[in-house]
Amino acid sequence: MNSLRIFGLLLVLAGCPKNAPSADVSAALPDAGVTEADLLGTRADALEKEAAQVVRSIDDALWRHWTTGAPLDLPALTQGHEALFSKQSLATLRRARELRPADARKFGNLERWLGGELLARGVAAESEALANLEASTTFTVDGKELPWRDLNKLLLNEKSAVKRRALWNGSHAAALRIEAAILRRDEKVKEVLTALELPAPLDFAADTRGLDLDALQKSAEEVLTRTDAEWASTLQALSDATVKLPVSALTRGELPRLLKAPDVVDAEFPRGKVAARAVQTLGTLGVYGKPGLTLDLAEAAKKNPLPLTVAPGPNDVRVSVKPVGGLRDQESVLGELGAALSLHGERSGSFALDRLGNPQEALRGSELFASLVTEDAWLLANEVNNRPQVIAAAKAHRLFLLRRAAGVVLAKLQTQTLADEAAARAKYVSIMSRAMGLKLAVAEGARWRIETDDFLRSATALEALLGAESWRAKLGEGWWLKPLTPLSATAP
Repeated sequence: MNSLRIFGLLLVLAGCPKNAPSADVSAALPDAGVTEADLLGTRADALEKEAAQVVRSIDDALWRHWTTGAPLDLPALTQGHEALFSKQSLATLRRARELRPADARKFGNLERWLGGELLARGVAAESEALANLEASTTFTVDGKELPWRDLNKLLLNEKSAVKRRALWNGSHAAALRIEAAILRRDEKVKEVLTALELPAPLDFAADTRGLDLDALQKSAEEVLTRTDAEWASTLQALSDATVKLPVSALTRGELPRLLKAPDVVDAEFPRGKVAARAVQTLGTLGVYGKPGLTLDLAEAAKKNPLPLTVAPGPNDVRVSVKPVGGLRDQESVLGELGAALSLHGERSGSFALDRLGNPQEALRGSELFASLVTEDAWLLANEVNNRPQVIAAAKAHRLFLLRRAAGVVLAKLQTQTLADEAAARAKYVSIMSRAMGLKLAVAEGARWRIETDDFLRSATALEALLGAESWRAKLGEGWWLKPLTPLSATAP
């Protein structure tokens, strides 16, 4: 879901105005019976209102940029809000949360959001350097210099197993250069979090995402155990249908080609039908044309082809879709609609509660709708042929995503306490070998930091995929044939 992936980065792009000087938030309390709790609660409420204005203006600007190609000037949208993005505001929210227990969740959401924004601003230079390195890094194979950013595409299109292996192995040196930049950025992250009096990186990520790390590790272990046999048979079937190698001969560099949807499957989802099928599904659910839910299907030349959802308000949710065709595009479009329906509807009226809470609900809705391509009845209703092949391709990809998320979570959690870098890389290789069902080489450890550098996004993805499974079971077969308003009311 493209919009939620970039949501947490929007204000990073807005530049880094200097923080207002810190001050004692309880200083200069007035008399006349006004308590510290009253004063700080009023200040925190004002911060919530200001944050809502900033985020909504960014949503509007991003929507115009995405759908029309209009210039996007994010720094201009945060000008005049320097006091909001300050350590003093963070202290105000922290103290208000302590003094007003009834509003603890609201102020806690604001505190975590602002902490994330201040962290992003504090490491902006290191993050920009990392992004530039990723965009410019190359690696050499057979004397030919190749862009790191094109590795996945190169692996997907390369027909020779020998050349795929050479591409994958040849990219390890580039991975190490990128890992060095990640390490530099991570050291700065620790420094900024300490200065802001926020928890250590892993604890801060878990708190921001509402995750219990012990329960998360247990869940990831259970996923791998439960799906080990299924993934082994799926991997063999994928190899038999594509690269025709024994599983023992597969490398991780084979996965992009193995998981590519077959041409006969992609052909079932032509560009002209992707959006039409999504609209038909909304109509069946009784929500197409619902007030406050905008679906932009225009084919404008300057429109970004990636799906996007923005939610300036609970009754102003907008989805931009410009289909390109293929199974993955159909999944993506359906997923975006699921996220939008999860975000839409009457809520508490609090920006901090409605918008800044854990994104799990919207992500779960996205996965629920994306999984429609695995349901024979939905495919039949939408006149999709070759349904067994479509279902097999979709299920294989979803199983891969589930196991990869579980593997990354375990690698993240189980390497954090290892002081020896070689031991951490070896642990990562061991965990991902199991998760991918492949024998990974020692050199694969070059990707340890790259793969686990996701601020526990893999943990959120894991919970969303598992939540969607539970949701489908609760809703029952043919759930998409029944009115579903609001979607959030049916969540498990």
